[in-house]
Amino acid sequence: MKILLIKVLIIFCFSVNAIAESISFTKEENDFLTSNPVIKVAMMPDFTPFTYYIENTPVGFEHDLLKIVSKRTGLEFEKTIANWTTIYSSFKNKEVDMITSISYKKYREPFTTFTSSYYDIPIMIFVRDTFGEYNGIKSLKGKKVGVLKDVFYVKELEKLGTMNLVYYDNYSDLTKDLVFGKIDALIQNLTNINYLIKENLYSNLKLASELILPNTKKEDLRFGVQPEKPLLSSILQKALNSISNKEKEALVDKWIGSIKEYKGGHIELNKNEIAYLDTKVIKYCINPDGLPFEGLNEEGKHSGMSSDYYNLFENILSAKFTLVKTDNWNESINYIKEHKCDMLALGMETPERKKYLNFTSNYLEVPLVVATKVDVPFINQILDLEGEKIGIIKGDAFVKILRQKYPSLNIIEVEDIKEGLDSVKDGKLFAYIDTLASIGYAFQQNYFGELKIAGKISENLKLSIAVVKEDKILLNILQKTVNNITNEMHREIFTKWIPIKYQKGIDYKLVWQISFAAIFLIILIVYWNRKIIQANNLLKEAKKDIEEKNKELQKLSITDKLTNLYNRRKLDELLQSEIHRCERFNHTFGLAILDIDHFKKVNDTFGHQVGDKVLIEIANILKTNIRKTDFVGRFGGEEFLIICPESDKDGVYKLIENIRKDIANYDFKDVGKISASFGIALLKEKDSIESLLKRADEALYLAKNSGRNRVVVSDN
Repeated sequence: MKILLIKVLIIFCFSVNAIAESISFTKEENDFLTSNPVIKVAMMPDFTPFTYYIENTPVGFEHDLLKIVSKRTGLEFEKTIANWTTIYSSFKNKEVDMITSISYKKYREPFTTFTSSYYDIPIMIFVRDTFGEYNGIKSLKGKKVGVLKDVFYVKELEKLGTMNLVYYDNYSDLTKDLVFGKIDALIQNLTNINYLIKENLYSNLKLASELILPNTKKEDLRFGVQPEKPLLSSILQKALNSISNKEKEALVDKWIGSIKEYKGGHIELNKNEIAYLDTKVIKYCINPDGLPFEGLNEEGKHSGMSSDYYNLFENILSAKFTLVKTDNWNESINYIKEHKCDMLALGMETPERKKYLNFTSNYLEVPLVVATKVDVPFINQILDLEGEKIGIIKGDAFVKILRQKYPSLNIIEVEDIKEGLDSVKDGKLFAYIDTLASIGYAFQQNYFGELKIAGKISENLKLSIAVVKEDKILLNILQKTVNNITNEMHREIFTKWIPIKYQKGIDYKLVWQISFAAIFLIILIVYWNRKIIQANNLLKEAKKDIEEKNKELQKLSITDKLTNLYNRRKLDELLQSEIHRCERFNHTFGLAILDIDHFKKVNDTFGHQVGDKVLIEIANILKTNIRKTDFVGRFGGEEFLIICPESDKDGVYKLIENIRKDIANYDFKDVGKISASFGIALLKEKDSIESLLKRADEALYLAKNSGRNRVVVSDN
């Protein structure tokens, strides 16, 4: 029995080893692995998303790929990270064993053994938005075109001899010079430049075309190995061959899919927020009868606008959401009170709800309308409904709002939109109030020719994400997500559920059948059709209003109302972005705080209206004098903040000194001459927003106390 057991154990251990040994190495390869456990590999610091830095940590597709190779082979990789020109020279000089991100070219064969390609990227031509019409590579004739030094297709471009090539050591400078007009175009792979455009908020670049040359169509990324190490090349190739399609897809989804797919860019989460999303399944409730905003379809699955928003949240955050089903909206409200669900994607903030919910800023605003029978005259204002029974969904935020604002109205609560519209059709209610989107969607499903939209009321439904009061981490995560959802994303979701579905309009089959029944009914249907067209036009007008209001809200959220400059909230956001960018690329930037000298005296002598005019004139001077790359905003009261990216001490001082002189020489209306004092600080290692502003503020204090009307640079 013991002998049998030992045999079974031997067979089991052999089987386990056989499964674990997924790659079969030759004796020579195994000897190489034993005698060369550490391989020196050269990689780039700025080749996003393949190899780059996040907070001083090298990350990316190729770093994860090397981890897989390391597990399969036992090799350890000692990384040398520098710009492409440096690591390419280092590899050619045999200072490292291998290099990543190298593309095959015949002229490289004498000093490189290539593995197969692990990813292919299209090579694109980017230009500024003022370039004009691009008609193929001939459009670049005589133009300054930026390329990376030693990039694999540079010899082909040089052979063309039609463009003035400008060579760069890194991608950041290449892209920045196109932004500022030092070159006319750049040629580089799509993923890398797209990332830099989003990271730096560049808004004046556009994609002109894909680069197609006789011998180059894609950038094929490979490992390059020293020809003197054929065994290393063979081992790496076997490791690449062992990677399954599923593993490859996971790498692509993680590092490349997100950059291609999501227009809103990257959301910065802290450690607690990341840990929350990694461990938490977020439960949410919806209004099951609230289409097109949200509801359950015939299969009982979540449908509507909020379904698309949840998909967006999941993809942007890599989070997991699960629906908690309810029978109606009122039950959903009760569920969230009882903590059976964590959040609502679409909820309106009210004083009552704020007792048990926290809300993000609103990101969707929809007008309320009144539905009646078709023979009811159009309603000019809500008080035209006095003395009539008006339906509204039970638990809806507007029940309490309308009752408080219009106590003379006879409001009847209904369970859902179907009950409300059915009651209007049957004469039990005179009218039903809901959003234009919800009623328009219901009209396309039912009530053909029986009901109409009789008017619009002044109130709008402002929708936010609502989170249970105790869950502050989730609220912060979702607020960052809302801030990151672009107008284009909102527009795609809104137009998917509102105009397209509603514009289906007439049921032509029904019209055809009735037309054969009687001419009278045809005339009646035409009449009904006219009413629906009127409703459809109203819907289009409302959609246009919503888009314009969303644009206005976006601008208002970041703009100081008086001066039309950036407000404090936007300035904090820009400062944080500049700090992150400088940490990643080892750059610096400067900022200056401006305070108007003796401004209290202006207000006391001439009044606050004149003081406001002075602030506006100061704002205009600042906007006129800053560079295109600088940012300026009102910091509070009579203080302004100027942010100068990619600037050194002398450059910032020179700019601010010129502004100081312009203010001192300016003749302010009603007031005359005014001066201002400035404090300057430059970003230092480990600076936060608070420490940077504190140094600038201390410099401003010195300027004030040393006679005003001067610029002081912090040397602390």
